[in-house]
Amino acid sequence: MFDWKSPSLSDLSKIKNAAEINNQFGNEMCAANLFLYRKKYNTQIAFFDNMLFRRYSIDNQIWYGIPLALESIASEITKNQKILDGIDLLISENLEKGSIDFAYVYENDLKLLKSKYQHKVKEKIQEDSFDYIYLRENLAVLEGSKYQKKRNHISRFLRSFPQGCFQVLSKENVGYAWEVEQLWLEAANNQGESSKSLNQEYSIIKEALENFEVLNLFGGIVFVDEKPVAMTVASSLNSKIMDIHFEKAIMPYAFEGAYSFINREFAKTQNTLFFNREEDLGISGLRKAKMSYYPTEILKKWSAKIEF
Repeated sequence: MFDWKSPSLSDLSKIKNAAEINNQFGNEMCAANLFLYRKKYNTQIAFFDNMLFRRYSIDNQIWYGIPLALESIASEITKNQKILDGIDLLISENLEKGSIDFAYVYENDLKLLKSKYQHKVKEKIQEDSFDYIYLRENLAVLEGSKYQKKRNHISRFLRSFPQGCFQVLSKENVGYAWEVEQLWLEAANNQGESSKSLNQEYSIIKEALENFEVLNLFGGIVFVDEKPVAMTVASSLNSKIMDIHFEKAIMPYAFEGAYSFINREFAKTQNTLFFNREEDLGISGLRKAKMSYYPTEILKKWSAKIEF
């Protein structure tokens, strides 16, 4: 029934169209993410009955995404029925297993599942996968007393490094972003922080920058005395929201406010309404940092098992 395959560069436009039509804000539906993380999560996609289907294999367990229509459907009732029809197709593929697991399930999706499958649905909150959503303008302006610390960090950076400047990421300077990542990982290794996850991220960033144009990436680099010291890489999730994929700053610049500086300067260059700065992975320091920018929404997600 399904012709499952690994996401390819040629699939990006279809995936982004699905995110646009279905008003998706979650980083897992960002076309660049689906492509770049395909090896880490053994991601596969299928196009069937004018819908996008996704599945992932993580720790030897198969997870599915909620199916998404590839065409605009005006009626909410018709749209919901199409989703449920797609889920029935996935269930038919898993009949021998007796159950099916969904990841990245939003509140409305969960209500829809329960409306049909009722007591057969067992949900679990995925707090470590919550996305942090911000008004781009807030990040670009940093207005008001709640952002005073961020403005102080930027002032500190510019006092410490008066030659500090921001450049928009382009095909001409993308190599400098790669230089920042190499220096950042080298420092992590020297501090004994090397891990499989960091090395995977290293490979993912390398592939992202090598495909900078075809992935339609955005971003920026901070230079101090012509040396690259920080970088950020992002892509458009849909017309309303930009997804921030990577943000790195090397020492001592990171300690002196480079992250606050590049965050603000990049936000100034964009005109989208929202930024998705992705999940905190359950890391307390990362969670604290993301909360310090006062998200306008924390996008909650669940996993859901349907037993049949």
